[in-house]
Amino acid sequence: MTQDTFHELVRLVMDSSAHPPETLFAGGMDNWHARARLAHFLAMQGIDKQAEALELFKSVVEADVDEESAEDVEEKTYALQRLSSLEREQERDEEALRHINLAIELAESTDFLYKYILRGELWADRWNLLYHMGRTADAEAEADERIEVYKDIPALHNSYLYYGYRFKAQLAASHGDTFIAKDYMHMAIHAMDVPHENEAAIKTAFAAAHDNASWILAAIDKATPNPDRLHWDI
Repeated sequence: MTQDTFHELVRLVMDSSAHPPETLFAGGMDNWHARARLAHFLAMQGIDKQAEALELFKSVVEADVDEESAEDVEEKTYALQRLSSLEREQERDEEALRHINLAIELAESTDFLYKYILRGELWADRWNLLYHMGRTADAEAEADERIEVYKDIPALHNSYLYYGYRFKAQLAASHGDTFIAKDYMHMAIHAMDVPHENEAAIKTAFAAAHDNASWILAAIDKATPNPDRLHWDI
């Protein structure tokens, strides 16, 4: 991508409804942070410049990060995660798998508690991709392994456990095992910092008397707060 094209795309994004501050892209084409930030906006619904977003995200894969900076590590991890999700949307599964693996490796290379990235969510992205690729047994084995490793760690709000049990619940629902799916979701919710105002709606979703496990899980998800907005210990 040329400098001129980069600046044209910056102008496109700034003139869109997203209207981000120009300072986000102050580093220009030569700065991987600016390229990654522009790519996130280009991939947004309504802008829909996926090809350009992919090109910019891929240019970040080999970028060096300051391993002493949580913000630096987190920004590259997020770029890799979004690159993987775009590739999955385009059925480029092997590339998507490679990039989510890199995101996990980078996120787990430090002990930082990130502001936005959840390590458990990165693993869930990998498991859902493996499931999509027909490698369900591998995905479930990995989820079981993460649960075993983290279940006795004294961290009340644990993203590994939330996403691990949630994935197990989804597998149970796909098999029509409503009781087991609910049981796993109870364990998942237990690992989450659920605000008091969400408790009644979650309880109602769990209390559904019918046997449509997928519908029940969707209702629980709807009643559950966005994990990105909650406190996590790990």
